[in-house]
Amino acid sequence: MKFLFITLLISRFVSAEVTGQGEVAFESRFFDNDGSDRTQDIGYGMFSRVEASYKEGVSNHSLRAFARVDKKDNGRDLFVVEDLNASWYLGENEQYSVLFGYKLFNWTATEAFHPADVINSRNLDSDLERLEKKGELTAEFDFLLDDGTISFYYFPRFEEPIYPSSKSRLGASIVPDDPEVIDSGNIEGSNWIPQFGVRLAQTHEGTDFSLHALYHVDRNKPLIGTKDYFVLAGNVLPNNSSKFTSSPTPYYFKVFQLGGTFQKSFESILIKFEGAHRAYQGKTPILTFNGLRNPSDHTEAAISSEYTFNWEGGFDTTFIAEATSIFGVDKEERAELSVFQRDFLFAIRHVFNDVMGKEIFLSLVSDMERDNERFYNFSYSQRLTDTWKIKTGIRVYDAPQKESIAKGLEVLDNDNSINFTLSRFF
Repeated sequence: MKFLFITLLISRFVSAEVTGQGEVAFESRFFDNDGSDRTQDIGYGMFSRVEASYKEGVSNHSLRAFARVDKKDNGRDLFVVEDLNASWYLGENEQYSVLFGYKLFNWTATEAFHPADVINSRNLDSDLERLEKKGELTAEFDFLLDDGTISFYYFPRFEEPIYPSSKSRLGASIVPDDPEVIDSGNIEGSNWIPQFGVRLAQTHEGTDFSLHALYHVDRNKPLIGTKDYFVLAGNVLPNNSSKFTSSPTPYYFKVFQLGGTFQKSFESILIKFEGAHRAYQGKTPILTFNGLRNPSDHTEAAISSEYTFNWEGGFDTTFIAEATSIFGVDKEERAELSVFQRDFLFAIRHVFNDVMGKEIFLSLVSDMERDNERFYNFSYSQRLTDTWKIKTGIRVYDAPQKESIAKGLEVLDNDNSINFTLSRFF
């Protein structure tokens, strides 16, 4: 009932004058039995997404939102606005534009590692290499250049990420407390926090590149623990140990970030790069499960190479090699900052180019620094008719825990799953 109500609510918003499209899907996922009664090894439910746009004169209006209801884990029930904005072109040649509302940003160039794509908060109970995003409340001013755009941004609000429930196999069996934002060493009492950015995107002689500068809340690398602690005989201990253990607080910090992306094609080979340097503002120590930690300034980069082979039968096979690393911190800090802290991906995408749109994707992510940390992914998709489509896949995590506290992919070790989605588009 909840799912139907949300779907009808979105459909009511989309009037007959608006052009758009939508999707309703049945989703299921089946995990290896972990022997625990606290987690759900089977999940199934409904998913719906609606997209709509309306253009009149110099104004554009966009809506994109999705909802999910899970029968086994109501912690996965959600309604997320991705885009809900209005924009206007200005100037004699419409070389300027302004936008207000929620917006989904895509600043990445690579397949699985995305150091530059940091604006939107994520749903952490989704595919690790391609997490679902929430829209970001934005005021944007764009100036069109000869071969690109320079954009200025104001983000008035910190959108909180969505954490997995205690039942989810993709979580850590605990549900964090409400997030806190730390600015200049002090906890902000509200999510209404001014943040700013500027980005240059340019295309020149077959090369696409972008540069950005951001002063915002880092949504991707929080410190999880407590700010409420004391020191006893050289040991740092939480004042509330039960809360620290069962519902620690995610602390998010203001950061100044410089970064960019690069793409260039050399005949059948496509080279991609993206990176970002982060300098945290107003650092303050947080007691985490790994001890007392301060946010660490660091640089993150990813490089990718893609080669596409065209078969005589009309098939296309793309081979993808990609690597990422975090610099400026030691091995232990890297493992705490990201699951993909120094990893390599090899993937194959085979597209049949037939009327049913059949596609096969296989990938392997392997840690180059930490032993025995690998992630395998296989998926197959195709249309059944003009309006129906299926997608199925297998995800395998092989990362045995090495120390008393799991790090990186170890948190997902043996959370292997089979996934199936049946979608109808309208």
